[in-house]
Amino acid sequence: MKLDKTINLATGVLGLAGSADGARLYAVCMDGKIFEIIVETGAVTPLPDAHTSYASVCVLLPDGKTLISGGYDGCLLWHDVAAKRLIRRVKAHDFWSWQMALAPDGRRVASVSGQFLVGSEKYEPASSPSPTVRVYDTASGKLVLSFEHLPPVLSTAFSPDGKHLAVANMMGDVRIWNLATGQMTAE
Repeated sequence: MKLDKTINLATGVLGLAGSADGARLYAVCMDGKIFEIIVETGAVTPLPDAHTSYASVCVLLPDGKTLISGGYDGCLLWHDVAAKRLIRRVKAHDFWSWQMALAPDGRRVASVSGQFLVGSEKYEPASSPSPTVRVYDTASGKLVLSFEHLPPVLSTAFSPDGKHLAVANMMGDVRIWNLATGQMTAE
């Protein structure tokens, strides 16, 4: 393996998504901005709408036309990458959107959050006042499902068949939900 190209941005990159053909990258950054990078030329173009705090994660839908980004402002932003315009902004969480996962078919996106609030003298976390796991329809931006998991929830992934969602918190607790029934199937 050899280094083919170096592309520098003026701010720290917290998340990255790439087009299926490898021609474009999308970087979400510490300044809240989202950048489109043309790999061949190294050209970097900011998308016009940004998060009001760190942009922490992004996913590109399978059609390559829509990018969804999440940030420390608790919002998910849908971007039309060809037109370079914002499609929608959804307030997903009262706290940071730590991470997102895209279902294999691209029809749902899951976002996880949660602030660590001390709940006892043993330094155990308190429950969140709102769901820490939320699943949205990628076409409409509508909330489809929400789940409770002890915060802070830092990681999520869909099963390869898209029927289950796994999430993990900072304490190492993992939960798996059946997305058809909304029931937790493993803990």
